[in-house]
Amino acid sequence: MAHKGTGSHRLLAQLPPLEDVLRGSLLQRHTFHPAAISCSTCHSGQGHLQWVLNVNYPGGKTRQITLHPKQIAQVRRQIANLDRVRHILEQICESNQQQLYAERKRLRSAHD
Repeated sequence: MAHKGTGSHRLLAQLPPLEDVLRGSLLQRHTFHPAAISCSTCHSGQGHLQWVLNVNYPGGKTRQITLHPKQIAQVRRQIANLDRVRHILEQICESNQQQLYAERKRLRSAHD
């Protein structure tokens, strides 16, 4: 088998810490108290701003986690980290395909 090039090692070194990744979408929504509760913010039509992590699962299941405003930066970073991981993994897969192709050519020419 071909020796893994330093390209893959360089890509692996660019991975963020895998414990700092999160799947989902960050949503902003407004909630309103029931009419029986007197709330000037709700009565004005503005409602209360909430941040929610929305995660979709197979079978149409969805989980929504309401976040504290201090968690928003962390969640944004973790979602971005997952995007970085996916991008780097795609690059590694492409590199591995190229290595397989080159190895096949080398093996064929050695066989002939």
